[in-house]
Amino acid sequence: MLRKEYVKYYAPAVFFLLMLIDGQLTRSVGIWSNGGYLANVHILLLAVLCGCMTLPRRFMIITTIIIGIIYDSYYIGVIGIFSVALPVTVLCMYALAKTINTNVFTIFFGYIIFITSFEVISLVIQFIFKLAIIDGSVFIAQYLAPTLLLNMGLFVLLIVPFRKLFVIE
Repeated sequence: MLRKEYVKYYAPAVFFLLMLIDGQLTRSVGIWSNGGYLANVHILLLAVLCGCMTLPRRFMIITTIIIGIIYDSYYIGVIGIFSVALPVTVLCMYALAKTINTNVFTIFFGYIIFITSFEVISLVIQFIFKLAIIDGSVFIAQYLAPTLLLNMGLFVLLIVPFRKLFVIE
């Protein structure tokens, strides 16, 4: 069994690798669907959600800002979208963690809420800086719904390994 104090040493490396995997899988899904449906893979968000149960708030905020800047510079080319959306989502995770009981069902519904809030926050940032113009119904039908469905399946596959990796009970 891993000890709680060791999680902060390997968590940033795991988050970085998951960021790379997320980006590559998202591009692969986009190529596979021929642009009809766009689905973002959010394995990193699931790992961050599990990490928030063990790691301190300041550590997670700093880590997600750095991961967000790297993601923005590597995949998007505009710094500020993920580097803002990811830490804001982590702050929401910490705010809700105090009020809810953490079992698999609440983590599942929290994951859905955090994916939705993450996507909406990143869309609002893109609207503010006029990087994207998209209709709300198109966003929900062709982007948010496929993203949620894909990540629900990934949640079922990955929640047990991530809880063992990050949540030390």
